[in-house]
Amino acid sequence: MPSKHPRIAVTADAGLARALERVRVATGTREADATLVRRLAVEGAAATLAAGRERRAAAEALFAMMDDGGFALDQGAIDQLNDPRDAGDV
Repeated sequence: MPSKHPRIAVTADAGLARALERVRVATGTREADATLVRRLAVEGAAATLAAGRERRAAAEALFAMMDDGGFALDQGAIDQLNDPRDAGDV
């Protein structure tokens, strides 16, 4: 179909075919391959950005909790857990 936008070549290898089939089975979509790949790329980009924001928010909440004294770490216990000399004691 003609478009004013440039096209992007995507190799339709076995991995892509399996991924598209899994999506079709899970969702029941009957979209053409190119349409499905485009939708998954757009939705995947949004999901990736949202996941990054959620990870940053979780880290910031953890650091805030630590700063407020609501989350105490026993550094000695952590060091002991990470000590390779204690690996056989598990």
